[in-house]
Amino acid sequence: MENLFANASIDPSTLPKAEEVEWIPLNKKYLPVSLLSTWIFGLVLAGIFLTVNFVNEGIFKENWKMLAVLGGLVFLFIIITVVSVLGFKHKAYAIREHDILYKSGLIFRKTIALPFNRVQHSEINQGPIERNFDLAQLEIFTAGGSQSDLTIPGLLNDEAQRIKTFVMEKTAKHE
Repeated sequence: MENLFANASIDPSTLPKAEEVEWIPLNKKYLPVSLLSTWIFGLVLAGIFLTVNFVNEGIFKENWKMLAVLGGLVFLFIIITVVSVLGFKHKAYAIREHDILYKSGLIFRKTIALPFNRVQHSEINQGPIERNFDLAQLEIFTAGGSQSDLTIPGLLNDEAQRIKTFVMEKTAKHE
């Protein structure tokens, strides 16, 4: 009986070098948008905390306890801000002939490569803050999932539209 299956080994030294990828950084306007969203969330969280404390006639009857919790929230958001600023330079995407890539992470680095032949559909999303800065995020989905498999934030709206069109054209060629 003849074996029709073959799975030959590949010499790793013949593989393309990761450094050869031409990474495109996210738009610089995305950093203030990201920080603004984080700070608004922090203000809402602090407002909820103060409202609950006021309505319940002072869960923290001693001022030092309330100040300690608010100080902890401020410290947490300072840390988040620093990590966001430092991590921003590590976020980038690349478009190649057969796939699209996105990398991110300050401490734990992650690179996602999504082959065009697996793409089912894509979406462009804008929140109110992003819309104000003419930014969007591109979400690319593969079959079988309700969440995107690849999300690239911080794209100019026109750029997101062009990439989406390109990805869908590449996807149509594989059908």
